[in-house]
Amino acid sequence: MRKILAAILLAGVIFLQACIFSIDKKESKQENASKNRDSIRVETAKHPNGKLKSEIPYAGKQKHGLAKTYDKDGNIMLELPFVFGKREGQSKRYYEGGKQLYQTTEYKDDLFHGLQIKYRENGDRMSEARFENDFSCLGLKEYYTDNTLKKEYPKLIITPVDKIQSQGVYTLILSLSERVRKVKYYTGKLTPSGCLHSNLYSVLLDEQTKTGKLTYNLPPGAFLMDELNIIAAAETLQGNTYVVQQKYNLAIQN
Repeated sequence: MRKILAAILLAGVIFLQACIFSIDKKESKQENASKNRDSIRVETAKHPNGKLKSEIPYAGKQKHGLAKTYDKDGNIMLELPFVFGKREGQSKRYYEGGKQLYQTTEYKDDLFHGLQIKYRENGDRMSEARFENDFSCLGLKEYYTDNTLKKEYPKLIITPVDKIQSQGVYTLILSLSERVRKVKYYTGKLTPSGCLHSNLYSVLLDEQTKTGKLTYNLPPGAFLMDELNIIAAAETLQGNTYVVQQKYNLAIQN
């Protein structure tokens, strides 16, 4: 019995020591992190004319705090927040002269995540674009100079070209109802919150005509039925990305 009690006591002591060591280790990490936050140094650079060009705060070797850049006249151009080397929070970009805000962008874990808002030089809102993990999302809002919300955007057009009987080929031509600067087409589903992502399938694009092409080759006797979700991501005149999607029921028989 005494041996059993001694073994139980010994096990308890070992467990208690392990807990104390774990707590001490955790507190030590917290203390080091706190010291890093407190020991911020700011590195500066200047333009050839002697005006301040940039202020970048560091915690150790990592950018940490609000970094700022200035034009050659010393006016603020950009404010960009960092948390231990990663962009985190809301950045602010200014028009020339540094008096009027041009754009705010939200970051999370070094990626575009949240709203990007653009402003006109008179301070009126120009656009609101939503991002998720660096990818554009549905719901772009753009405003006219009279502050009214733009309601008409390019529509996705899907045109089937049926040459099954003659060549065994069925093609979907993808286009937009308006001419745009750039466009990319995809198949697949957006994220649950309506955003592009890296697992979408890119569609073959004709850069000159801004059209996409999905081609299906079917041998005699073959049959294909599928529900496609087709997505277009187009660059607007304001430099934003407008995302539109449309379903298409595919039914081909050779």
